Amino acid sequence: MANSNSNNIIILGSGSTGGFLAEELSSENNVILIDKDINKINQIKSKNKLDIMTISGDAADLNLFEEIDLKTINFFIACTNDDKLNLLTAMYFEKIPGIQTLIVLKNNKYKDYPGKLGFPEIKTFYQGDIVSEKIMNLFETPYSWETEKIADSRILFLKIKIDEMSPLIGKSLYSLNKDGVNKWKFLAVTEDTLNHKLNFVKPDGPATRLKRDDIALVVIANEFETEFEETFFSNKDSELKNIFIVGGSYIASNVAKRLLRRKCNVKLIVTDKARARELSEELSGVEIILGEPTNEDLLVDHGVGVDCDYFLALTDDDEINVLSALLSNKLKAKNSLVVYSKSEYQNVINSIGAEREINTKYSISGEINSYIMRKNYSHETIVDEDTKIFEFEAQEDLNIEGISSNISLAFVIRNNELKDLVCDPEKGIAKKGDYVICVTLNSEAEKDLESKILK
Repeated sequence: MANSNSNNIIILGSGSTGGFLAEELSSENNVILIDKDINKINQIKSKNKLDIMTISGDAADLNLFEEIDLKTINFFIACTNDDKLNLLTAMYFEKIPGIQTLIVLKNNKYKDYPGKLGFPEIKTFYQGDIVSEKIMNLFETPYSWETEKIADSRILFLKIKIDEMSPLIGKSLYSLNKDGVNKWKFLAVTEDTLNHKLNFVKPDGPATRLKRDDIALVVIANEFETEFEETFFSNKDSELKNIFIVGGSYIASNVAKRLLRRKCNVKLIVTDKARARELSEELSGVEIILGEPTNEDLLVDHGVGVDCDYFLALTDDDEINVLSALLSNKLKAKNSLVVYSKSEYQNVINSIGAEREINTKYSISGEINSYIMRKNYSHETIVDEDTKIFEFEAQEDLNIEGISSNISLAFVIRNNELKDLVCDPEKGIAKKGDYVICVTLNSEAEKDLESKILK
């Protein structure tokens, strides 16, 4: 329930990003969700039991907003699937005093439009750039399922799958963290590997050991990432040279450009002839293939097999991404990554064995949520629906782990130096003035952290 310090927020668009944002923001703020489709917004409201106001109608008709007392609104977020509509409504709201306007853009051609149209104050989130950066982070840590850069890139957050060849099998968390004091920290592992349910493990002794199919959450001080990789993954082939990309999207072309700079051999399959022609001119050095990414024979003919180091499914269609990744795994590609937006594909992606995944709604929503809630803490990173990373400055001495078993203190930055509190006599204690990085594993722990510490 929103409190006296809450913001009044309008969210335009009830797609994957808008719906998730409404859920994230409504617990601490007053949210108005607007969409053409009344059934869609009511479904989101009822499914998640959200205490929000909903309005149905065409936002292109600006008269729709007359039923709202706009003088009370703090933020307007435009995140429909229509970039033009997002721009139109953002410009309308930017003229209203007291409202901070945020906009999500998918098509890169509109990237500079707010400035060109005389609205440089509109806070713009470019989906393609955000997702592209997350993909490239994975290439820097090929042994990780998921990589997040936090604390201004001073710390890496990794999700590592313990496979049958992992040198981490049989290692105790106690010894791993003892050896990694002030360098890295293993935070959690899966106890229910079937459902990938993560639990924090308090590594007080040698009994807790990593086993096959575990997923481990690890934080590493950036300066020690090379040492971490050499210590545990020196025998793992980290040379990613032959890359196959599916899709003609901006994300696909952006990633292809950046991989070329890394001296990779890149092939890109596109279904549209005109787009294939554009990319041939734009991406000198990339082999452009015209065809269907779900055509198994086509994939085989162009080298999707054991010699494919990475298969990236980067179209704007979740289903095509899932199906093409399924084919790549069947053909024994070494690694695969699926970009998707709809939560219902999560279990499918897990079942097909895709090594890595990026949900666009978490990526975009996390950035927006952090921007809005910056008055309470410096940053919030949404890893997945359950796991979140919070960064903030402690206003007093705090027992972080004392408020919930599903919260773990990862690192603090004290006097501008990284300190790992696993070796402190009182574990989980942060001191006044510390820059704190902690992780939560479920929504209840998140609420406890926000209500008891980030209040």
